[in-house]
Amino acid sequence: MDSRKEGELVSFDLVSPGWEAEYVGINDLSLVESNEYLSYSVDNEGFVLGRYSLWGFSHLREEDWNDEIRYINAMQTQLGFLDENTRRIRRHIAGLVCCDSGVPVTIDEILNTIGTGRLPEPLFHTGCWIGGGMRSTQPCHLESMILIEDVLKGYLDGKSKEEFIVKYPHAKGFIGRTYKWLKPIEKLTKLQRLTIDRMLLPFDYFTMRNEDITALDNNLIVEGSRLDMQISKLAGLPKIYPINNEEYKDRLNTISDPANREIYKICGNISFGIHGIADCHHNVFRIIEKWIHGIGTLRWNIPTRIKSSERNRLGRLLFAYALGLDRWLQNIPHQFLLLDLGHIDLGFDPKNEILRVYAYLGDKRTPINKWLAACMWYKLTLDPSAGLYNWGNSHNELIQNAKRNGIDVSEWMNSVLETSPNGSNI
Repeated sequence: MDSRKEGELVSFDLVSPGWEAEYVGINDLSLVESNEYLSYSVDNEGFVLGRYSLWGFSHLREEDWNDEIRYINAMQTQLGFLDENTRRIRRHIAGLVCCDSGVPVTIDEILNTIGTGRLPEPLFHTGCWIGGGMRSTQPCHLESMILIEDVLKGYLDGKSKEEFIVKYPHAKGFIGRTYKWLKPIEKLTKLQRLTIDRMLLPFDYFTMRNEDITALDNNLIVEGSRLDMQISKLAGLPKIYPINNEEYKDRLNTISDPANREIYKICGNISFGIHGIADCHHNVFRIIEKWIHGIGTLRWNIPTRIKSSERNRLGRLLFAYALGLDRWLQNIPHQFLLLDLGHIDLGFDPKNEILRVYAYLGDKRTPINKWLAACMWYKLTLDPSAGLYNWGNSHNELIQNAKRNGIDVSEWMNSVLETSPNGSNI
């Protein structure tokens, strides 16, 4: 019996709203093991399929679904049979992760896909959840990682700043800041040397020398733990590895000496990594540069860097796209939305993103388009992994300022839930 093609979607009658499933290219269930993200089973012919949530990391079980998800799923139920193209568009929306470095390019692609009803080929990579494409949004990403590692290792080997500026003239600013912060190699302390070794550990993955995540994770655990123990012992710090946000805060609060607090911030953040070892994170290069500054100066914050610029950029982007989707779903022409916004000070201008939403989606508000737009609105607004409302407290000030000015990106959803709780009366 031949296997189904890997990635082929299963028959529509084998999935329910909020879920998708595809064949994995084998017909032996014993070769795969279900986990919290993927549930493996076989169809009536014995072909192995993987089933997953279309609502991402934080909604892996139906009991995790909220009223907004249930309403949007009810919208899907009303559509009846969905062809493969529509299902793949929905799957592509599911793959969007808003902390990915591809935002807003990936948002624009998805909006255009909803409006045209066609998936481009190849699709942009949208994040670390199932459903994203393979086309990179980050030209020169790998080359930049290789450059950073080369500079740091060269610094440790005694190579000069000038040598690297000749080799990489386009990175003159980064190289100059690195050598300024780290200072002459002969003045590097044992603690600083160990910390550089620690920060270089994930570069096996960042430079793609080692794509085996399991092996890399094991190395980070073993070697990372060893180096963290040496660092904490040498500096008289609390335990560093393993670490998570809560442990980091608790341990930091036990340190009274200001200098040691700064050192623990540096070492703890390096140990925690870039949200694990996620080199797809929007802040990846800024984080790495902050590590270098911290190691060299023993101060965590960089005084010359504009504070919170990435947080503000993303918050404003997500808010503006979500506002455009909310008003589009209410059938409000953008011309009047923009006229109204011209009398309100949000602290930024959302016009560019609103124009993109309306241009990409167009004026054909079919039931399928409205459902897909609602899925996209949820991703940008309420998705716990990186949505506008649930990204920690990062965007609270922005949201509250908008509400004080009478602007809410959830008007459409709030209104439909009032008339049809959980989608029961669609």
